[in-house]
Amino acid sequence: MKTVTVLMYHAVSDVTGQSQGADPHYSVTRTQFRRHLELVSAAGGRAASVASLLAQPDAGNPRVGFTFDDGHASNADAAADLVEHGGSADFFVNPSTVGTPHHLSWAALQDMATVGMSIQSHGQHHRYLDELPEREVEAELADSKHEIEDRIGRPVTLFAPPGGRVAPGLGELAGRLGYQAVCSSRVSLWQRDAGAWDVPRLAVLASTTDVQLRRWVEQRTWELAARQLRYRVLAAAKSALGNGRYERVRRALLGGAGEGGR
Repeated sequence: MKTVTVLMYHAVSDVTGQSQGADPHYSVTRTQFRRHLELVSAAGGRAASVASLLAQPDAGNPRVGFTFDDGHASNADAAADLVEHGGSADFFVNPSTVGTPHHLSWAALQDMATVGMSIQSHGQHHRYLDELPEREVEAELADSKHEIEDRIGRPVTLFAPPGGRVAPGLGELAGRLGYQAVCSSRVSLWQRDAGAWDVPRLAVLASTTDVQLRRWVEQRTWELAARQLRYRVLAAAKSALGNGRYERVRRALLGGAGEGGR
């Protein structure tokens, strides 16, 4: 399949709707997540990691890319649901937060890798790359790749920039360091013929309805156009305000929700 819908999740809340340590704006309930897997199946697809899509570009039925950013502890529940549905996903983690409160441990990540999940890099720390000098950007990519590979024992080939903030020349740098693809926060479908250095993703929010998600999976162009407009507005706001002011405004508008807004 040449055009792929790639979804970006963060946390999966428990039955009470709570997800400690996660931004509620980016948290879906586990019931929602299971329903999303069923919607993908009903559309004739299957949840797949971007890593597997790159490794087997011509394999099987149409697949929908599933990814998770930040390494929240609830991602282990999502991995279990993916296994139950015969799917997989990429889990982008920051080594500096692994094992800290509300985050996955190295043992949990190893268990997830054992059952077919793809453990990938979100940078050594959750730092916005557009604020860093070039040498620190390189360190974020290189150090995280080495540590995850050492801990998990599997190649790290994908990078997702924290907050979607991209440094100049990121694709070239990632390639030089041994990565195969960069999964961004740009809103679009992944045109696989165009390459892998900017794999766009659609952020699944707490407010994302089943109808919307089905339209994304079905690649309805008018629905995607609405999401792209939102992305452009937010990108313009980030550029005008700067990361710090943008985060403060976002928290105020969302009632104190956590950082990491895209």
